[in-house]
Amino acid sequence: MTIRELIKKQRELVGSDNPMKRLAGALLIPAVLAERLAGLADRQIGQLLLDEVWPCLSPLHPESVLCLHAVDRLRGSPKEKCPACPKCGNEMLLRYGIDEPDFYECVRLSCGHRKPA
Repeated sequence: MTIRELIKKQRELVGSDNPMKRLAGALLIPAVLAERLAGLADRQIGQLLLDEVWPCLSPLHPESVLCLHAVDRLRGSPKEKCPACPKCGNEMLLRYGIDEPDFYECVRLSCGHRKPA
């Protein structure tokens, strides 16, 4: 199971009406997830914060600022300028892979173009 699948499964289980599933979601999955997270680099943890935590926060609360600051520190600054998207011309951002290799992704959501880093 990938890290993102573990996160999704934990969210599913803790929201269950079944007390045994909630217990598994509260105790078992976090232990496996913590073990898997320990093997990730700082930049990958930063990417997970950006992808999984930041969207759940309100931009009106200080937690969102703290999360983005942590993401910036963990991911570090890119070594080179990000390329332009060959499909639409917009900027492409470097995304650090969690269960896949690093890749560039177009900032324009409707474009969806990706290329390996």
